[in-house]
Amino acid sequence: MAILLAAGGGALAAGPASAAGQTDALSPTNANLTKYTTQKLAWSAALCPQEVKELGKAAARSQCARVKAPKDYADPGKGDITLMVTRTTPEKASHNNRFVFTNPGGPGGPDARFSVIVASMSPMGQTETVIGVDPRGTGESTPVSCDQPKSNVKDSHQLTPANVKALQTAVKASVDKCVAQHGDYLPYITTDNTARDQDLVRRLLGAKTIDYYGVSAGTWLGAHYATLFPSHVGRFVLDSNTDFTSSFQSSFGYQPMGFQRRFSDQFQPWAARHNDTYHLGSTKSAVNATYLRVRKAAVNGELGFFSANVVDNVMAQQMYSDKGLITAAKFLGFLDEARQGDKLALYQAFALLSTGSDSYTDNRESTTFMATTCNDTSWKKDPNYYVTKARSLGPQYPLLGYNQVVSQCAYWPYKAKNTKIDLSKAPRILMVDNTLDPATPYEGAVDAHRKAPNTVLLTVNNQGFHGAVIGSKNTCVTDAAYGFLMNGKQLQHDSVCQGLPLPGDSKVYPVGKQVSGPAPSEVQHKSKTPPHKSESLGDTILDLLGKLIGDILGGTHS
Repeated sequence: MAILLAAGGGALAAGPASAAGQTDALSPTNANLTKYTTQKLAWSAALCPQEVKELGKAAARSQCARVKAPKDYADPGKGDITLMVTRTTPEKASHNNRFVFTNPGGPGGPDARFSVIVASMSPMGQTETVIGVDPRGTGESTPVSCDQPKSNVKDSHQLTPANVKALQTAVKASVDKCVAQHGDYLPYITTDNTARDQDLVRRLLGAKTIDYYGVSAGTWLGAHYATLFPSHVGRFVLDSNTDFTSSFQSSFGYQPMGFQRRFSDQFQPWAARHNDTYHLGSTKSAVNATYLRVRKAAVNGELGFFSANVVDNVMAQQMYSDKGLITAAKFLGFLDEARQGDKLALYQAFALLSTGSDSYTDNRESTTFMATTCNDTSWKKDPNYYVTKARSLGPQYPLLGYNQVVSQCAYWPYKAKNTKIDLSKAPRILMVDNTLDPATPYEGAVDAHRKAPNTVLLTVNNQGFHGAVIGSKNTCVTDAAYGFLMNGKQLQHDSVCQGLPLPGDSKVYPVGKQVSGPAPSEVQHKSKTPPHKSESLGDTILDLLGKLIGDILGGTHS
């Protein structure tokens, strides 16, 4: 799930009224939808987006197809959209007829390429057919792009009346312009409709059920699919869960605390333990003092491009992965050197963050993020509510708390759908969550698990990267998740895995209260899942959603 800052926030758009009606909308007896449900999938590697073609070995086994879908499933006469679908066939010959659908979150992250990444980074690519459907609005599924809000506010900590007005004016203007340009499409970019799109693809594949791996806001999508189409749910693994039983406003509300905890209680002590390498200070308080000195220099305009907001947002973005902690420490070190007069260090800091260009140069990811979050669930419409919230959260969680000062959804004109999540009719679903995840904090996952009793929660103590399964070296986690996805071996009770040491550490340093419980009984033996690439999905999410996160991080602060 992307970071919700001053540029984003929202609630979802209108659609059919009942879950039963939504399921019936895809019935083959519905004449209005016959042209969609009788399509033939024409697979071709030539149809795949360029970024899919560049993903290496798994890309060679990938083909793509275009699928027509109604803009509005309740009224197909409003026009069609086109979905981009990717299929990656198993590396090994297999009689397995199961399909694993994927989603990278955001919401707004393109899935066509993410599915190929999943096939490459996990053992599922060896035996399973992996499917990716770009969510409507983003990737190659009839994308929509709106200009992002811009203002001259460089430090969100300074909530002066003038700054607040500038931020609110910029956000409202961007939303109004977006609605004026794309109002015929925006109301239908909802999680419910994205779930219907996935079920349409399921029908065209001829599958009775689908398996599913969704990470971050992909857990939100997975929960909606299981609510709307419980009879088509196979093996579902929801990784790094949103509070999908609540609202987007509530789920995003955990983020200031989550990012501050990862930054203050895990990153800073880690950097202090490695002071000989990064020279930020030998204690947690000393590292924080370095950060504050750098931030003050940014406020004073001494660091060029790196304003106070840019410094905060870069540090927050790097909290997604453990490798990001290294980048954050180097970045902070370069800026501290620049603060002391080493101008070359500014270029080194900038070069450190240059990870290549995104294939999409427009704002389709961030626009889909806005439309989905604003259409799905209700948000407070009083702009001053967010100002009060920022004044309260800022002192508690200064890294991101002040950035809650504005919300695009306060100005969103469409009525929210507010689908009630009910997983009781679906097979049991596995949730996996790290206790120190910054983007989808553990507390939200626990709340969703409590409200959705047909789920099993696998907790990972003291692990802070975002995306607990794909690419993880933690076999306690991967054996449980892949054992279910690939072999149907489901955990029968909530279980706990222990996290692994951070980069350069020889042991785990606990943070906060430890979650107690039995280890998964299914993984008490030596791992039998095939080997897979060891790279935290948090790193992949940063690469995959880099444009989305960058747009939202920059937002009204550029």
